[in-house]
Amino acid sequence: MTYYAHKVSIDSKKIEFQTLFDHLTNTARIANDLGQASRLSDFAIYVAAMHDIGKYSSAFQKRLSGSTQKVDHSTAGAIELVEKFQNDENRRFIATLLAYCIAGHHSGLPDYGSVIDTDSECTLQGRLHRKVEDYQAYLSEIDSSKLNLPSKLPIKLSKTFPSFSIAFLTRMIYSILVDADFLDTETFMNQGEKPRGNYPAINELDKTLSQYLQKFGTPSNRINQRRAEILSQCISKANTTPGFFSLTVPTGGGKTFSSLAFALKHAVAFGMDRIIYIIPYTSIIEQNANQFKLVFGEDNVLEHHSNFDWEGRRKLAGQDDTDDDTLTSVDRLRLAAENWDIPIIVSTNVQFFESLFANRSSQCRKIHNLAKSVLIFDEAQMLPRDFLMPCIQSILELVRNYGSSAVFCTATQPSLQRFLPRNVEVRELMDDPQTLYRDFKRVRVRKVGKLTDNDLAIRLNSQNQTLCVVNTRKHAKVIYDLLQEDGRFHLSTLMCPIHRQMTIKAIRECLKSNLPCRVVSTQLIEAGIDIDFPVGYRAMAGLDSIIQAAGRINREGQITSGELIVFEPDSDCVKRVPAFIQQGADVTRSVLEKYSDDPVCIEAIHAYYNELFSLQDPNAFDTAGILRLFEKGLAEPNFDFKTAAEKFKIIDNCSHPIIIPFDENAKGLIDTLRFSPYPRSILRKLQIYTVNVFESEFDAISTAGHIDTINDSIAVLNWPEGYDEKTGLILPGRMVGEGIFL
Repeated sequence: MTYYAHKVSIDSKKIEFQTLFDHLTNTARIANDLGQASRLSDFAIYVAAMHDIGKYSSAFQKRLSGSTQKVDHSTAGAIELVEKFQNDENRRFIATLLAYCIAGHHSGLPDYGSVIDTDSECTLQGRLHRKVEDYQAYLSEIDSSKLNLPSKLPIKLSKTFPSFSIAFLTRMIYSILVDADFLDTETFMNQGEKPRGNYPAINELDKTLSQYLQKFGTPSNRINQRRAEILSQCISKANTTPGFFSLTVPTGGGKTFSSLAFALKHAVAFGMDRIIYIIPYTSIIEQNANQFKLVFGEDNVLEHHSNFDWEGRRKLAGQDDTDDDTLTSVDRLRLAAENWDIPIIVSTNVQFFESLFANRSSQCRKIHNLAKSVLIFDEAQMLPRDFLMPCIQSILELVRNYGSSAVFCTATQPSLQRFLPRNVEVRELMDDPQTLYRDFKRVRVRKVGKLTDNDLAIRLNSQNQTLCVVNTRKHAKVIYDLLQEDGRFHLSTLMCPIHRQMTIKAIRECLKSNLPCRVVSTQLIEAGIDIDFPVGYRAMAGLDSIIQAAGRINREGQITSGELIVFEPDSDCVKRVPAFIQQGADVTRSVLEKYSDDPVCIEAIHAYYNELFSLQDPNAFDTAGILRLFEKGLAEPNFDFKTAAEKFKIIDNCSHPIIIPFDENAKGLIDTLRFSPYPRSILRKLQIYTVNVFESEFDAISTAGHIDTINDSIAVLNWPEGYDEKTGLILPGRMVGEGIFL
């Protein structure tokens, strides 16, 4: 009897079948290749060869022939592995790790559960208690005795969190399995491989960047000379042994290209496969991605985040082809977004870290491709503080066990060394960050005490061009309303992303043309947005935020010295400030007292972070208790993968998205959404028209009758007067965003 894994309709009259033996051997071959970078090929081959043996049941074969009976084919391989090695002391533990991967290769990595779990439970223990269809026919085609299951773990265990190391290894093996399974199934279903890969090699990309940078020639002014020296120092350190690095460069120092140059040459020197640039906000990722695309071409940089519009990218590339059989370069990038098999990737903290703690196969496919990568964390001070410990531990695993390097880039380097083992050193790429700070000092920071809203507005109106950054959306709106109408701008997350992009573009044009330009913004303007004001005001906040705001002042050194004025808001609308902003402000006040002559020097930054982190309860860096979910795995591999995935959410899921009919394109997409049975692709396009609000704010808007609900779950604003063309979403009544800092 011939056993089959998949079938595909070629046309109305012809159906082709893939044999189960071919699928298992193909998947094992692909898994072997995918496992090379992480040195997990032996494990990958074994788990791939056994993952679908449940399809050897007659019930599954009947299903391929049209039976509607549901068949659990994923559990069989897990049961077979655990039973096969239950008396093998050296391999029993590892067999259970692989059982997680096989049992979850469709439904996701499960929680371990308990030995008393019944077969109705979705835990690993519950799955292992299930009675499955007879699959023993696999023995006629698969000789498992020829498969070598290693008896030792191929990793160094963390001394602090040893079980986490084992759980991370399981994720890696799982990632290899599901990617190999997807790739072989995709090839069969499409009657041939899709055009994946075939991107330029790392050494070619390194040469391309070098040629691009040569175009700038000899720097003509002091700022550009120092930028060239920063670049040179980064390149000179590229042969340093892989590990942890910091790049402490003042804002405006050109750290984007300097870090990229280091990463490419470092990858060439140590045989690494890709560069992954990780950025805190989607609001600034486009700026960095576009810089990389100018160097390497649109087709060689994967920009992967929630707001990316694939259809828009396709139209811009002139590839708006309705023929589904024609695969364009944009389609190739879209495929690369599934598993990150491309050398240059630009993504977000959310996409990167939530993938590392996900349990679903679609999110986990990319994890194995993080091995042998250079990970660049831009604006490292923005790493999610509530999840800092699990984030750092995951980076540590990639560096220590999977051949990667990590680079923390920022002007305000946080004290991350305290979260790493004592024997792990974070090496600075700059020879003398303090001298760099002095050379790039273009702004004088001055504290003035309390300012009322009216006093602040008078000061802002007296300037032709000025920036004011405050801590809440409510305060931003109040100050904006007090500004002269000519040349005033507002920025906050009450504006949908496309609206913010348009506003930032208009601000840059005003600054370039020396037109009146007074901007009041929340903190979102501080992380990586390239603008340049002669003077600015910053409401008291954490020292890192103050320094980031200073980075938008006299950025290009066009005047002798810019000025950032730090003030204490004397305003009724800031009585409630988020606790973490209040705590940062309290620490900043004490640091400013000590370093009054130069409140944003390197020493002040170190003092700020040391005091701030010392005030925190240790649990504050893992508020969801993620690491505790993996601490029971030494005696037996007791891991709660599913629970961790549910709890690890960097963006607070208590917020509610509201789609804004901002322009004709948005209105057209909303109309299409009403009649679409498969709205996911349309919702992705509508993300740039979405504003997220907290539950109380959403309830106020909904109660006022301003929400139109589509498909019982998708909220659309149906109140034309409720979205201002300058300031964004208007919250009815007194719900004006107190405590919302962005």
